[in-house]
Formats: sequence, C-alpha cells, structure tokens
Amino acid sequence: MVNKTINRTLIQDSRFKGEVRRFEIYNEKFVKVMIQNVFGEKTYHINMGIMEPWPIIHRHISWRWLLALGYFGLATLIYSIYLIQHFDSQSVGRLLPFILIFLLLALGSLLMFLYESPNVMEFRSRYGNCPLISLLHNKPNEQEFKHFYSELKTRVLAASQTIKLDKRQMLGIELNELQRLVEKGAILDQDLERAKTRVLKMRI
Repeated sequence: MVNKTINRTLIQDSRFKGEVRRFEIYNEKFVKVMIQNVFGEKTYHINMGIMEPWPIIHRHISWRWLLALGYFGLATLIYSIYLIQHFDSQSVGRLLPFILIFLLLALGSLLMFLYESPNVMEFRSRYGNCPLISLLHNKPNEQEFKHFYSELKTRVLAASQTIKLDKRQMLGIELNELQRLVEKGAILDQDLERAKTRVLKMRI
C-alpha cells in the first residue's frame, strides 16, 4: 500500500444546503474530494496533472428559481396595487389570501435561488475545460480558503511541469480520467460530452 501524505485539508460546511465538503491535497499531486449531503456521500480522487491551475470565480445562476421569484414577486405587487386602489372589505377578503400565498411563494423562490446559486471558485480540466473541483468562495473563512487555494494552484502548476508526455498523449489521459470521474458521479455526462468535443478538435 502506498503511503499517503496529506499536504493540506479544507472543510466547507454549507448549513443552508445541508452539505459538508472535504478536500485533501495529498502526495503533492492528488486531490481527494468528499461530499456528504442528504442524498448520501461520494468520494473521488483527481490527478492534478489534468487540471488547469487558473480557476474561475463565478456564481452559478439558477434561472428557474430566478424566473419563479420574478413571477411570484410581480403577482404579489399587482394584487397589492389593485387592493390599495380598491380598498374595501370585499376586496380585502377576496384578494388578501392570494397576496399572502404569492408572497410566501416569492420568499420560497428567493430561498431556493440562494440555495441553488452559490458563489464558487471552480478548477477545471486542462484541455476539456470540464469542472472538476468547486470550492465555496471564502468558506469556512477567508484565511483558510486562501491558504488552500494557493497551495492547490501551486501543486497543480508543479504537477503540470513534471509531465513528460506530449499533448496528444495528455489529451487521451484527460479523457480517460474524465470518463472515470463520470462513473464515480463526480462530473455530469453533459460536461464530459462538451469536454470530448473540445479535446477532439485539438486532436485534429
């Protein structure tokens, strides 16, 4: 059994999502990712040799819940304006329940939008641009996050410099690794297909 030396660990607890993420950099060129949530637990390993060292910081926008928020918010506003303009006991009794229902639906949509739209730092594969590691930005705190991110970026750069294979060989290795990660449930099938398209274009 090969000895495992852990270089740095980051634990991110998202109470809002009911999810705990644990990231371990080990043996200077691998990352172990463990994600535990209400759906269960999954663990996978990534060879840093296939990773792009320059991450992308962005917010995943859940357009579905954003549209729902806009719809229910607008409905609440329209009913409220109508109630103010036709304020009488009959209008209050007829419209107030609808206003309360739409207001609750708007608040629920807002919570789901925040839940489904985290601010993340994403490390991707070198050639296929496939999302591999998604870190919640500045969690659990800015200092721990910065230390882990800096070491991960440094290790990825070092891993890429030790590779002696040519680009064509690396493209094949990356596709094989991405296929393995799909089977582990670490990445989505559609991400793999997009990565394949990019990689195949580079092979031509």
